[in-house]
Amino acid sequence: MTATQVAYCPDLSTLQQPPSETTLALIVDDDRATRLLLRVALQREGLSVIEASSGTECLAVLQSRQPDLILMDAVMPEMDGFTCCAALRKQASGTKVPILMITSLNDPNSVDHAFEAGATDYLSKPIHWALLRHRIHRLQDMIKRQQAEYQLKVSLREKEALLKEIHHRVKNNLQIISSLLNLQAYSIKDDTVLNLFRESQNRICLMALVHEKLYQSNNLGKISFLDYVETLSRYILSSYKIDAKEVELIIDFDDIYLEIDIAVPCGLIINELMSNALKYAFLDVEQGIISIRANIISKDRFSIVFEDNGIGISKEIDIHATETLGLQLVLSLTQQLEGELEIQTDCGTTFYLNGLSRNN
Repeated sequence: MTATQVAYCPDLSTLQQPPSETTLALIVDDDRATRLLLRVALQREGLSVIEASSGTECLAVLQSRQPDLILMDAVMPEMDGFTCCAALRKQASGTKVPILMITSLNDPNSVDHAFEAGATDYLSKPIHWALLRHRIHRLQDMIKRQQAEYQLKVSLREKEALLKEIHHRVKNNLQIISSLLNLQAYSIKDDTVLNLFRESQNRICLMALVHEKLYQSNNLGKISFLDYVETLSRYILSSYKIDAKEVELIIDFDDIYLEIDIAVPCGLIINELMSNALKYAFLDVEQGIISIRANIISKDRFSIVFEDNGIGISKEIDIHATETLGLQLVLSLTQQLEGELEIQTDCGTTFYLNGLSRNN
């Protein structure tokens, strides 16, 4: 095969149905005797056979039948095999069919022309029947691989659909729990208990949000952390009835894609830090600012920096021995992600979550 003779590779993405168990071959040749000989040879190999006497008839046959294999003569009246082959490759029904070009034209230009038109293989006349048999078996193996790949693609689509449905149902169930908490909250008069309900509701909603992002995404394994943080932050601001004029939210980082086991703890961390800031940090601050940044450290590690310009937390607080549930969660989740937590309280409060694992 010369440099220009690149065998045609069928596009499996166009498969609409798997090939039948019995290979159906279409013989395209204007010579009746040749068609008869080819029919007998193919039937001996267990193939079913249909025929066409010209390129034009071949294209017409493909409107109603879908052969698994085409044996095509190159020299025919009305429409030659090269033209027919090229026309087939432009049709959706003909892009995946292996085509064996059989012709008395065995010069290099004709061979090049055949492969350029989209032929899968090439055989010269007079036909060497043993060679034809081997070529047919090779193409049948190709068809079987197509069938196996098709079944694999179907299986993957089914699993993706099932996984999306699972994420959808989990999200709906979590939202039902959140709604029940919301209904229960109407009967609570104690502000402390009410705040606890709100915090629990936010935690459930952020987990539901991860599942929502997953079933909406083309990638069922990971979600966009940037999109998740933006949506989560807007939800938290809304839940605390904070106007954008009161607190400016700055989210500044290149997008990172995280698996659900990493995204949920990160979302919980941001929820706790942001909730604490909205409740306590801006009591005596005219214009609050919350900044969330993330940086990729390496292939397996990243960091999150959460900063506010509020009144700051007490420097006497020991984050490793705090009794505050929010900070306990932040510390525990950071350790779960194999990272380290540092706090600065010089101007407002800055939380550094360093070396978080992306492969838990």
